Amino acid sequence: MINELSALRLIEEQFPSAIGCVEVGIGDDSAALRVSPGRLLLATTDCQVEDVHFQKAYITPEGLARRSVAVSVSDVGAMGGVPKFILASLGFSGEEDEAFLMKLVEGFRLSEKEFGVKLVGGNLSSSEKLFLDVTTLGEVEPENLVRRSGASPGDVIYVSGTLGDSALGLKLLEDGRTSDEYPCLIGRHLNPEPRLALGRRLALSGAATSMIDVSDGLTLDLERITVEQGVGARIDLDRIPVSDEYKERVAGYADEFFAYALGGGEDYELLFTSSPGRRDDVREISAALDILITEIGEVVSGPAVSVIDRDGREVSVSRKGFVHFGA
Repeated sequence: MINELSALRLIEEQFPSAIGCVEVGIGDDSAALRVSPGRLLLATTDCQVEDVHFQKAYITPEGLARRSVAVSVSDVGAMGGVPKFILASLGFSGEEDEAFLMKLVEGFRLSEKEFGVKLVGGNLSSSEKLFLDVTTLGEVEPENLVRRSGASPGDVIYVSGTLGDSALGLKLLEDGRTSDEYPCLIGRHLNPEPRLALGRRLALSGAATSMIDVSDGLTLDLERITVEQGVGARIDLDRIPVSDEYKERVAGYADEFFAYALGGGEDYELLFTSSPGRRDDVREISAALDILITEIGEVVSGPAVSVIDRDGREVSVSRKGFVHFGA
């Protein structure tokens, strides 16, 4: 059976981007297209599929619409861009009624206001499972575009916020817990917060040499900005930022303390690299936006990603992150 990563490589090989208007093609968070002077059009799409990305029992229709928009606009933010428009394709299973649709529509309307986008089109279809597929169109100046590639040995590795909360929140939901009991952890899963302002500020400052949003897990997404670009990474396990709620609850759901922080996914924090000489700039951005940014390691020549514990020993990572199908 083909797996997700090999499928992506096969598709990328069959659709090269060597045409004049394509600045960035398949293989990054968004495509970047030259359609007008001084601006690149960013285009990305992301789907939410029932029983894969969400359970209808855990989330309201309004929340589902917001979640689908949030994870899509996050990719534009991860390239330093500003989301402008969205298109939504909806597949209904036959179990949803008009009241469900109206609540979904209200969720999209609220998302327009929250993320500064406008819903301009889409498609409706029948489906065996409910799904929402949101395309986001945004823009960025060519000189401010931040790609997955660009990290060099010696660069510092940073991540925003805390990691592992969303994956642990999902485990709590599956265990019958509610957001009233665990508002932080379950809230992080149901209501992800794309770091749009942070991505934009990092891009405008020129501090980020590479960047990606953490959607599939820290280790796997770190490989995408290092190993897949011909360099490696060394991260310090004890520096990985986790919330107080994570510290209190993770022992009940994982054998390894950092399991969800390393490979849980769906945190939608920004993982980026920066030259050592820009540490003060990163600190200033963190303070100005009141967003925690943590230095977790450095880029090395390799290419491989190693996780080091406090005693200097390399830790084996049992799960790097979420892969949709295959091994």
